[in-house]
This record gives sequence, C-alpha cells and structure tokens, in this order.
Amino acid sequence: MSGRLQAGPHGRVSAPPEKQLLISYTLVCCHFGDPFWITHALTQVDALSDERIASIVIVDQSRKSEAMLKTLPRVTEVLTFPIDAEQVRGLGHDHPAALNRAMASVDFETSHIMVLDSDCFPLDDSWLDRLKDVTLAGDPAKAGLSHPCLMTFPTAMASIVDFTEGLQVGIDTGRLVALQIAKAGLPVFLDQPLKQKGFGARHGHYYLQGSVYHHGLASFISAQNIRLTRQVSPHWEMIYQRRIAAGHFDLSVADRILFLFHQLVKRLRGSA
Repeated sequence: MSGRLQAGPHGRVSAPPEKQLLISYTLVCCHFGDPFWITHALTQVDALSDERIASIVIVDQSRKSEAMLKTLPRVTEVLTFPIDAEQVRGLGHDHPAALNRAMASVDFETSHIMVLDSDCFPLDDSWLDRLKDVTLAGDPAKAGLSHPCLMTFPTAMASIVDFTEGLQVGIDTGRLVALQIAKAGLPVFLDQPLKQKGFGARHGHYYLQGSVYHHGLASFISAQNIRLTRQVSPHWEMIYQRRIAAGHFDLSVADRILFLFHQLVKRLRGSA
C-alpha cells in the first residue's frame, strides 16, 4: 500500500458497460455517534463510486444525529430503532439487532445490498469492480468466519441473513453470515484481509486487494458502555483520525516516538 488515499474522479464515474443496469447496491451503514468516521466513509464512497451505489441507508444508533446524517452524500433514508436492551446488556451495543431490523425494514429496490461499517471505506475507484455476487470480508482473527465491515449479497438474501446468530455462544456480529448464505445455495467469496496492516501493523486492515480500508473498533470511542470505551484510546484514535483525514495510513516520526514512549511507560508500570 502506498499509505495515501487515492484522489477520486471529478464527479461520479460511470460503470463499465457490461455492468450497467445489471448490478446496483443499497448501502446500509450504522452510525454510533462520532461524525468523523461516517462522514469520511461516505465522502470516500461518493467520490470513488459510480451509479452502482444507488442509495445509502443509515441506521442512527446514536439516536440523535438524524439531521446531520441526512446531509451526507447519496443518503436516501435514516432509520432509528428502539434500543435492544437485552443485547446491550450482553454486548454493550445492539449493532446486530440494528442490522437485522434494517434488513427487515428497508424496501430494497436494488439488485444487491452492501453492508459497510462506518469506519470502512474505499481507497480507489476499483473497489466496486472487485466485488462478486456475494463478497464478504473475512474475519482477521477467525478463519472461515465473515466480518460485517464489508458485505455484499443479492437483495433476496435480506430475509436469510441473521447478524445475531451465534451471539449466544460468544460469536460476534455477523460472523456466521457466510455460512448462512452458503447454506442458501449461493457461492460465497470470503475476502481475506491483506497481511499488511495500517499504521505500521498497529491498526486497520485492507480488503479487496488493498482498495478498501477498515479501521476497526472506531465506534467504541463514542459508545456509552465502559466495556467498549476502555478497549480504545481516545488519544490514539484522534491521531489516527488526523492522519487518515490527511490521506496517510502510517504514523509520523513524532507519533512513533510518542507511541514507543507510551509502550515503555506501560511496561514500567506493569513491572512495578
């Protein structure tokens, strides 16, 4: 990876002739409260996508950002669902329930559905051409399982996929979607992340041959549950946001020195 965002085309590009009128996507994305990620992701989608991204539906899990979300590129609908209290007690969030409700509530008019995390976005305009009929991001930590940061599948699968399956036995959101679609008889392309990670192997994964970046855990920064917020550092997330906004996926020399200093302090405290 070059470590820089690729400049998008001036205006919207057109789909290759063989894909025109054949493939179209409704993109479904959940927003948890931090405006940086959803704004950056959808700005990138808009700049680096043709008319195949026909509409964007956002599930507002902050339940207070509807007005702002409606101003983002290509957004056609903002949904807000009641909190799933039981799921929040178990996970600290109700992301799986929100995705299931979106699948059941939206009147999809496109051939395909795309599920995209708010901290997952394209880096160049080849990303749509790399998608197959069913493309699911592979879980970086668990081979054979899918990850909801990036998923595309035919609209007919909306009634098949269940993002909550497996939660009762400790399997996270949407990890079994690949198995569900395969059982329905469709071939599944499980796209494994590149071995190279972002920020000097400290954070983030690249999918679709490096044309898509997923940061990971970004929504936890604005979570209301301490089990989630303690998994991320507000200080480092601000650095990551600043670097990504500038088009970089590595740390500056000053940031690297600061990172090593923090690691040293942790070790010293741990040995005290």
